[in-house]
Amino acid sequence: MANKKIEWKTLNKFALPWTFFLIVFTVILGDYLNPFVSLENKWFDLKIYMPFKTGIGYKTGMEVKADPKINIIAIDEFSTEKYGWPFKRRHYAKLLENLNKYDIKAVGFDVMFMDKDTDNPENDAALIASLKKYDNTINLITVENNKIKKPIKGIMENSRYMAQPHADVGMDRDGHVREMYPFYPPMMIDIDKEVFLGYGDLIKMGAKKCSDCEGSGIPLLGAAAYALYSDMPINALYGQWEKKLLRLKFRYPEIKYKHLGRKGFGQSEENSYDSPFRHISARDVIEDTLSKEEKEGLKGGIALIGATATGAFDHYPNPFQSLVPGVEFHATLIDNLIKKDYLIPVSGWIKLLILIISVWFPIVLQPQKIKTITISVFGLCSALIILSIYSVKYNLDINFVSYFVALFVSYTYIMAYKSIVEGREKKWIKNTFSQYLSPKVVNILTEDPSKLTLGGERRDMTVFYMDIAGFTTMSEKLSPEELTKKLNYYLSELTEVVHKYDGVVDKYIGDCIMAFWNAPLDQEKHRTLACKTAIDCIKKVEELNKTVPESERISVRIGINSGPVVVGNMGSNTRFAYTVLGDNVNLASRLEGANKFFHSKIMVSKDVYDEAKNEIYARFLGSVRVVGKVLPVDVYEPVCFIEDKNEISPIYDDYEKAVKYFYNKEYEKAEKLFEQALKYDSKDGPSAFYLDLCSKIKKGEESFDGVFNLTSK
Repeated sequence: MANKKIEWKTLNKFALPWTFFLIVFTVILGDYLNPFVSLENKWFDLKIYMPFKTGIGYKTGMEVKADPKINIIAIDEFSTEKYGWPFKRRHYAKLLENLNKYDIKAVGFDVMFMDKDTDNPENDAALIASLKKYDNTINLITVENNKIKKPIKGIMENSRYMAQPHADVGMDRDGHVREMYPFYPPMMIDIDKEVFLGYGDLIKMGAKKCSDCEGSGIPLLGAAAYALYSDMPINALYGQWEKKLLRLKFRYPEIKYKHLGRKGFGQSEENSYDSPFRHISARDVIEDTLSKEEKEGLKGGIALIGATATGAFDHYPNPFQSLVPGVEFHATLIDNLIKKDYLIPVSGWIKLLILIISVWFPIVLQPQKIKTITISVFGLCSALIILSIYSVKYNLDINFVSYFVALFVSYTYIMAYKSIVEGREKKWIKNTFSQYLSPKVVNILTEDPSKLTLGGERRDMTVFYMDIAGFTTMSEKLSPEELTKKLNYYLSELTEVVHKYDGVVDKYIGDCIMAFWNAPLDQEKHRTLACKTAIDCIKKVEELNKTVPESERISVRIGINSGPVVVGNMGSNTRFAYTVLGDNVNLASRLEGANKFFHSKIMVSKDVYDEAKNEIYARFLGSVRVVGKVLPVDVYEPVCFIEDKNEISPIYDDYEKAVKYFYNKEYEKAEKLFEQALKYDSKDGPSAFYLDLCSKIKKGEESFDGVFNLTSK
């Protein structure tokens, strides 16, 4: 049976191997072998995108603006319209001249100069002359098949740094660039040999010598531009990012406007662009038509020269836009390095902790209701989502999907387990308890088996015995078949009354019904419920007797007692019953039999009456000492519900007065009132009993010390 303890067999069969599997898969093997990597990539985009689109980001401080010193010199449609495409190299020379006029600190060319201008060699010469003049430029080499391809002669020799443009080295399977290698990573050419392309290889090929590049790998354009801008040695930056990926924290794009220094260009849609970075048209730089704001942005800043004109640039999607010029990814890398707010994957121990919680959480909740488990799992899932999104503010990258899958699979297993195993358990409960519990109580136990504790348990309970009086005499007149049919009919009708008040039918003993209250579920006022059951059983018998011949009519005697008893499954290993044991159970049985002494129908102990007296009207029968008991017990006979008292016969008023006279030893006064009571109901047993006793005491035939000693059960 289910209880509040976790079933360790379930944990061992599922949680431990599943936890081990995901630890190996997620933490040790890494994302590239993780089957959920595609979902995690989508989630990365969503957790970056959602806070800004919903406005959450602006409330939590996640809306970091791009550094105003990062400028993209855009070779846009406005530039190519006049100067054509591809740009002649003399135009790049003019760009470099004017950018340095505005005191630019670092210039990165996201443009490759791999082939000579055979039509006009003067164009190449103009560019190289400008490069010789300024020591703040970064140009590109490319890597193809693990081999370096260098630009035309004069570029490497006159550039401050050489870099590579391969942002796509860290590209995800879906074509998104979410992380970048600041330095070109070592490449495997076969299973045993790793090729390392270092900056020393570039120097051997003609690049300008630089002491701060010794031992360094080949930097990405953005990394080299950052090093030059921040006066950081290339090899120092390499020491931080050797073989490491930088997880980009993208900036939210804003609507901005170009050509701010030109007349006739206002804040129109045709003049707008969507980007977190300042774009300055290359034509505006060449023709020196910059605004004050643009000039201030260039002074002491970074300029990345790259194509943004449609069809003239390499492009990738980011979480906010489907087409973004590749140069913006280099700008994002620079901005992340400047602010040091790139995303950092959480440590393996934190991953492990969250993973274990995700796997074990539904299993720990296994004893609870399905609704409780579902709400709790949904709550944890929501918490993981919020944690994953909110962690971006603190520059932490927490992948949610792996933990969600672990949580979902664990939850699915528990739901299947509860459906199969607990389905059998519920069936057992229904089969076991439906015979002696009310349907309402059975449904409660079925929905929450933990409310049922098997084995012996000491509880305060009310025990009910009801015997069909005279049934033995009736049985002599009926055939076995008729007797069985008649008995089943009466027991069925009376059992329904017990169930009406949520009583538990313990057993049928011949023509006797034994029932109890306050187990297996806690019940308030269980003594009152038992008294109401007894009163309604008397009413039910009266109804049934009206439908049968007088010779087949029955009467019942009921005894009720309450107090501490032991309840649970009692019996052998192969046959047991859910029942109650104890002295208070025996007393209830004795009280049922004691009705014969007083000729009453219902007898309850004082303990029962004390609770029920606010809802039940009962009369005092006396103080009795039953067989096997030393101490006497005050007993009462419930007559009706308290609200029905005014509708009953006046006999009870006379009876109560007569009993007071009797115990005051005023037997003559008592005798007259008992006689008066019998005029209302000649069959009232207790009145007749006391009237007869008064007569015997007056004649000296009997004496009475205040307690009736019963000598039979």
